[in-house]
Amino acid sequence: MSHAALIIAGAGILASGAAAFYLKSRAPRHYWLLGLAGLFPAWLWAFLTLIEPATRSAVEVPLPPRALFSSSAGLLGVIATDYLLRTLAKSGRVLKPFTCWMMGWIALVPAWLIAATGL
Repeated sequence: MSHAALIIAGAGILASGAAAFYLKSRAPRHYWLLGLAGLFPAWLWAFLTLIEPATRSAVEVPLPPRALFSSSAGLLGVIATDYLLRTLAKSGRVLKPFTCWMMGWIALVPAWLIAATGL
């Protein structure tokens, strides 16, 4: 795992956590989106480093398998946590802002780990 990916992830999580702390909204979705925004730059950095060698050739090359798995894991994580958030909101449960924020960044953790480490 590159040091840049760790630094970007740490900075993004801290920045989105601070923004969530000062957010005056009561909507759980806003906190969830802040959590997603916190880890998204780190995932994007790791993802772009995966596909960078493929863009150097003149011939069209398919995406590396890790890039496909990473994007699939990210999409599934976002869909699953959004579904869970909507289901919990419809059931009438009061969701804590910290829980919603954590759901947002945890949605991208598997995708980021796949892209950054090759798990």
